[in-house]
Amino acid sequence: MSHDHQKKIPDMDSIIQNMEKEVSTLTEVIDSNPNNADAYSKRGLLLGQLVRPKEAIDDFTKAISINPEDSTLFYNRGMAYVHVKLLSLAIEDFNQSAKIDPENVDAISNAAMAHYESRHYDVAVREAERALAIDSKRSLAYAVRALARAALGEEELSLEDLASAVKYGFDAHTLGMLVKQARRSRQEN
Repeated sequence: MSHDHQKKIPDMDSIIQNMEKEVSTLTEVIDSNPNNADAYSKRGLLLGQLVRPKEAIDDFTKAISINPEDSTLFYNRGMAYVHVKLLSLAIEDFNQSAKIDPENVDAISNAAMAHYESRHYDVAVREAERALAIDSKRSLAYAVRALARAALGEEELSLEDLASAVKYGFDAHTLGMLVKQARRSRQEN
């Protein structure tokens, strides 16, 4: 029986090895054309997936220096900054991404989450509302607003947002645990 289960588990060593090969190939592309923003971006994404966020940040920074009007580059670097807990830099990048592409709900929602994690609860609520004004079915925006409202002591509104986040696809158990953690944190402060 365990043999059947093993068949369903992907061969992570093989996946990582293939990703490392792709990184090497992209490094060769970059060496032959150091102004290839797309190659830096693709390598940055792979490095992020390989949990090498500092190297990913370097690649996204280089890609941005070549193509500063690409909102995706700022978004991806913002996500890498989140992984190394440089939340103020993440917020700057998410904001720049949304400035270039005002409909980028992912950038706005992730800015809201970074504000929440920075304990800027009022700003997190505002950013979540900005995201929801663009896409009223965005589960992450509802989840962030639920967390921020729980941290602010706005229980009824937090519960409404929690229900909406779950309705639009956010995992109920995970969000419930996060809201409890936000309430506990509020009570400790």
